[in-house]
Amino acid sequence: MTDLVRLANDLPFQPGVYLWKDDGGQILYIGKAKELRKRVRSYLRKKPDRRVWDLMQEARDLETIVTNTEREALILEATLIKKHQPKFNRALKDDRRHAWIRVDPDAKFPVFEVTRDIEKDGAKYFGPYGSSKRLEKFLDTARRFIPIGMCSNPEKVKRECMDYHLERCSGPCKGHISKEEYRSLVEQMCLYLEGREERLIELLQEQMETASRNLQFEKAADIRDRLNDIAIIMRRQQVVDLGGANRDVLGVSRTEQAALVEMLIVRNGRLIGHDHFYFEVDLDTTDADVLTIFVEQFYFILPNVPDEILLSVSIPRMKQFSVWLEETFGKPVKIHVPSGGKELELVVMANKNAHRSLRKILVMGESEEEIVDAGVKELKVALSLTNAPMHIEGFDIANIQGTDPTGSCVVFRNGVAENKYYRMFKIRVKESPDDYAMMQEVVFRRYKGVLERGHRLPDLILVDGGKGQLNVTLKALGELGLDYVPVAALAKKDEMLFTQDNLDGVALDFDSAGLHLVQRIRDEAHRFAQRYHHKLREKRFSGSILEEAPGIGPKRRTALLNALGSYQRVRQATVDELAQVEGMTEKAATTLREWLDTEGSD
Repeated sequence: MTDLVRLANDLPFQPGVYLWKDDGGQILYIGKAKELRKRVRSYLRKKPDRRVWDLMQEARDLETIVTNTEREALILEATLIKKHQPKFNRALKDDRRHAWIRVDPDAKFPVFEVTRDIEKDGAKYFGPYGSSKRLEKFLDTARRFIPIGMCSNPEKVKRECMDYHLERCSGPCKGHISKEEYRSLVEQMCLYLEGREERLIELLQEQMETASRNLQFEKAADIRDRLNDIAIIMRRQQVVDLGGANRDVLGVSRTEQAALVEMLIVRNGRLIGHDHFYFEVDLDTTDADVLTIFVEQFYFILPNVPDEILLSVSIPRMKQFSVWLEETFGKPVKIHVPSGGKELELVVMANKNAHRSLRKILVMGESEEEIVDAGVKELKVALSLTNAPMHIEGFDIANIQGTDPTGSCVVFRNGVAENKYYRMFKIRVKESPDDYAMMQEVVFRRYKGVLERGHRLPDLILVDGGKGQLNVTLKALGELGLDYVPVAALAKKDEMLFTQDNLDGVALDFDSAGLHLVQRIRDEAHRFAQRYHHKLREKRFSGSILEEAPGIGPKRRTALLNALGSYQRVRQATVDELAQVEGMTEKAATTLREWLDTEGSD
């Protein structure tokens, strides 16, 4: 304690952030201060309150960061609390589940994506939304009348995706729509997400009239149908404010150990969504304390904020927070408690929803979006994992008689298959069939792509097989610097699970949810790999696999098969032999030969 007193007495009388740490360097608490020396010294009083007393029993070190202003200290504190989630901070719990819609209007092909990470990166963010699954369903509905892209990297796609064929995307990546027309669709979707119905309808009417004047009657009819669809969708959204304001309305409910903030999201006068945020709190924490913590930890690290934030109770420094938000975002932001009228009705509605949401969490033990699959829970304990394996990726190899070997990667989130994230691989290994080499190749290619695209790594990788498959998987991950990602191999004999820390195997009960989950993943990976394998064999026998070759259309494909007799002969042909086929050129033959040599690339 003497060392801590010496540290505290040496601190400046300036604003900043302080971090109390234990003897292992673990952060226990993060706080902000208008004057660091005064604030930190208050923790070293002889008679602190119980919470400070408990903290200081573990505190052994102190780190401080000086800032220029108190506002900067608040923003830094909120960012650090979100990152480290210290045990003594009253922090938002499990804020990963809050989903946002992100779009970068300056990208070559702006695409909309669902994300849980928000940054001040120049992109537009819409949200938050309480459930990513419900959000994806909402976007699927919206894309029926505004067909925008949601692919991760549209500039590198090889062919039109399923969304294009389902008319959920207009196909800008393959030139099915001009850049100008596609950017208009992006603007329309932004207006829709902002709730700006009048401007959206005005924009579409202008486009419909322009198309009609240019005698583009089919295009005008499409826009008319889109207008009708939008009118139907907009009518379903409740109008709560005829003034058209952008507001967040915060209600609060609490028990002795828990509190919940309910947010009603009002944009341009329409109630477009709601979300709730859960806290674990002490008995002496008031509603004002909860709302203060929420405002500090939520709004100052967002990419944008509404014009008004309505509160159910007054909080300290409410006007100061408004000023700081205006300085941060460059626009007026009013935080206040309404005294009557429609605004007060909205706060009452938010409080009722907060009470209902908190009761649901306490009765069920978990909120609807946070219910963890029983199998996921069992695997966390059985495999001694640090985190629950909410995101599991399973791999298998299909290799019949040494021809057309394929690999599969299936994705399960919270025990449920996420089909749209499945991936198929044509094996590139040219040696005789070797399941170990094939598994190593597929795992390496999968996570090399994940790293290049900046996607999230799984909580657990599951491979079909025993210790051999486990070892080659670990080797592939090690080459990528990912040897920290947990891996389990499921051996068919006795259904044993092998991991790097359990080489003797882990046996789960045959009726356990954990075993049933890994069996489902293993069987799904096997089914998916087999399906792709059979598809390739059928293509190869018919020669239709040449449809995938660059520069080979129907006429050239037919000429190649007629001239050489089979796909196998085409595959064995030299550049000169290919160039001699009717309709082929030396350039086309060279390109085809290169494709045949690397055919099987993912």
